[in-house]
Amino acid sequence: MGTPSEPFGTVVSEIGVNIREFPSTDSSIVGTFPFGAKIGLRSKVRAQNIDGNDIWYLLRDRNAWVAARHVANTGNVPFAKDAGSSGAAAGGGASG
Repeated sequence: MGTPSEPFGTVVSEIGVNIREFPSTDSSIVGTFPFGAKIGLRSKVRAQNIDGNDIWYLLRDRNAWVAARHVANTGNVPFAKDAGSSGAAAGGGASG
């Protein structure tokens, strides 16, 4: 799989990152990305704080979330209200 167009993120957590239904660790885990995975990002919201970082990214290819604490972004990721995304929710986990 090649590098997605900007904005995208690279998973920097050595144990990977959980993909969440909403931007909160209380939300269901719907998948995972391994360390080094490159993922398309649609927008971001402020939600649950994970180790000092309260940003969560909405994935480009599905309505699911990852904690920014575990993802290094490349390119400008707009806030959901600026991107016209519908609804903010929660996602992430022990590793986002």
